[in-house]
Amino acid sequence: MKCFVCGGEMTPYFTKKIVVEYAVEYLDGLDTFEYERCGHCGLVVSKTLYEMSHDDWAKFNCAAHKDLFDGVIDRDVLDPKWRLRLELQSKMFIELLKAGVFEYDWRTIDYGAGDGLLADKLNGALEKSWLKKFDAYMEPRDENYLPPSEVIAGSFDFLTSSSVFEHLLGNRGDVDKVIGLVKSDGVMGLHTLICEEVPRDPEWHYLLSVPVHCTCWTNKAMAIVFEQFGFKHCSYNVEAQMWLFFRNDDAWARLVECRDRLTGTWVLDDRFVDYWKVKPYRTR
Repeated sequence: MKCFVCGGEMTPYFTKKIVVEYAVEYLDGLDTFEYERCGHCGLVVSKTLYEMSHDDWAKFNCAAHKDLFDGVIDRDVLDPKWRLRLELQSKMFIELLKAGVFEYDWRTIDYGAGDGLLADKLNGALEKSWLKKFDAYMEPRDENYLPPSEVIAGSFDFLTSSSVFEHLLGNRGDVDKVIGLVKSDGVMGLHTLICEEVPRDPEWHYLLSVPVHCTCWTNKAMAIVFEQFGFKHCSYNVEAQMWLFFRNDDAWARLVECRDRLTGTWVLDDRFVDYWKVKPYRTR
């Protein structure tokens, strides 16, 4: 397999076995997952998921997330800080709007919104529907979800994705499709785990009980993507654990001007901000 980011050779990295209590029905007996790593940029992907048919992948992904949102899989155990993280991301976006970095008339989308909690928090605080929602695998829960017909390439001033990029199949063009929704002068918000090196450990918490995380990102891989898609500037908010990728020079200039008045720790650069260098590990 070739790396979809840099074209490097992917080689076997480790094998993960699913324990019996998590071998749920929609796995159809699948209990072994093979992972491969790129020798050049360090990207790690699930070979098993990358080689699934589209129909099987959609079935697998949809069922796993239904279990997650319906409470069959304990989300608070798998990701203890997810509620706090969404709260801080919402507050960050509101602060950027009030500071004039973001604009109220932007066309926006929370891509992979799931149950819509991030947009609900933000829109509730603003008392207006600023951030629209979209999810390819979840049924819309209210009128703020965009239909697929309105999710058009190059049409969004701002796209955010929180805990989504680890679910994108790079060999199917998913990454290109999502980033391609951003305007040529737009901004993209990104929360995913990006580390210096992916642990060679099948028990790593990030692979979850049912391993739907098919793409594990490294700093080097994301830096390549940042340049490939023509982003000019990058910021990282440490507390919200979110990157902002800018093609919009005016919005970037406004962020640079007001950064010292904003809440939290901000790191700004004209290159991808490779903030996390420590081993990305925790026990459950």
